[in-house]
Amino acid sequence: MKVNVLNCEKIKNRYQVTINPHVFYIDGKGGQLGDRGKIGQADVIEVNENYVFTNQNLEPGEYSYSIDMTRREDIAQQHTAQHTFSAVAFNDYDFNTVGFRMADEYTTVDLDSNTITDETIEQIEKKVNDIINQGIDIKIYTVNHDEAFSIEGLRKPIKEKITGDIRFVEIPHIDIGACAGFHVNNTREMRLFKIINHEKIKGNFTRFYFLAGNRALNDYSYKHMLTRELCHTFSCTENNILDMVDKMNSSKLEAENSLKHLAIEYSSLLAKDVINNALSIKNYKLVIYSGNKLVGDNLHKLIADDNFVVVTSNELNHAITSKTINCKELIGYISQKKDIKGGGNQIRGNFKGNITSEEIEKYIIEYINTL
Repeated sequence: MKVNVLNCEKIKNRYQVTINPHVFYIDGKGGQLGDRGKIGQADVIEVNENYVFTNQNLEPGEYSYSIDMTRREDIAQQHTAQHTFSAVAFNDYDFNTVGFRMADEYTTVDLDSNTITDETIEQIEKKVNDIINQGIDIKIYTVNHDEAFSIEGLRKPIKEKITGDIRFVEIPHIDIGACAGFHVNNTREMRLFKIINHEKIKGNFTRFYFLAGNRALNDYSYKHMLTRELCHTFSCTENNILDMVDKMNSSKLEAENSLKHLAIEYSSLLAKDVINNALSIKNYKLVIYSGNKLVGDNLHKLIADDNFVVVTSNELNHAITSKTINCKELIGYISQKKDIKGGGNQIRGNFKGNITSEEIEKYIIEYINTL
C-alpha cells in the first residue's frame, strides 16, 4: 500500500505531513481514537483532518504505509461496547448518552442522570455482557441522505447539518445509529465488558468509565496478580485483604500518634538545650535545628523569646520564625545568595533548596549585620 507525501514541515519536536490519499482515521472523530502506523520508517503519532504527525522527517515522494490493525481491533471493541452500553441504558432505563470519549486507558460515557443506583449499574453491565455472549452479527451499511432520515428507531437523531450518504451501525433488535467509526463484526468479538468506575459530574450527569475486549481481560489479569501479591504480603486469603488493610491502617495511625507525642516530649527537652546554646548576634539569638520534621514543627513554638531567630530544617525543606526580624525579607536575602525558592510573612517563612545549616547560619549573620 502506497501513499504520496506532498509536504513535510517540522513543528516543535514532530513533523506535520500532508499525504494523499489521507488513509489514517482522524483522532477524536466521533469521540474515537485515531489510527497509528508507519509511513516509510516514520511513526504516525497523531492524525487530524488535514495532516498526520510523525516522529521523523519525510521528503516528498511515494512511500509504503502500514496501519496498526491491533489498535483498530481494540478501538472497534471499545466503540461497539459504547454503542451497546448506551443502547441498554436507553432501551431499558430511559437514560440518554450525552457524552462519549475514548482514551488509550479507558472509555467514558456520560448518562443524563445522577441518581443511578449501584443495583442498576450492575444490571446494565450484566445485560451488556449477555448481548456480547449472544454473538449477534452487526450490520454496517451506507444509505443515501433522504433514506437515512426516514429510518425509524434511531437511539440518537441524525444532525441536520450532515449531508451526503450516511453510514449506519446496527446491532439488530438492540441499537441502530449513524456512525463512521470502527466496530466489530459480531458482538462476541467484544469478549468482555466491565465498568471500572463511575462519578457524578456537573449538569446532573453520571460519567461511567469502562473497559472492553482485551483491555478488560488484561485488567482482570493485572488485578488477579495484584490480589495474589496482597495475599502473599498479608499472609491471608482474598476475602480477608480488606480486613488486613484496615488493621494495617489502624496500626499506622496508632504509630503516628505515638510518634507525635514523642516528638512533642523531645521538643520540650530540646528547647531548653538550644536556648542555652543559641548563637548570639548583636541583640539576637540564633537557633538552627536540622532533623525530624515533627520535632522542628514543635520546637519553634516553644521558644517564645522575642529576640530569637529559629530555623528548622528537614532535608530540602526549611522554615524561619522570628518576632523581631522580617522573615520574608530574610528569605529574600538568602535567595540572592543561594538557589532557593520560598516566601512567607513577617514572623514566619518557608523555603526549599539544597542549602546546608552552615550556609544558612552564614547568611543570617550577614543579614543581621546589615540591620
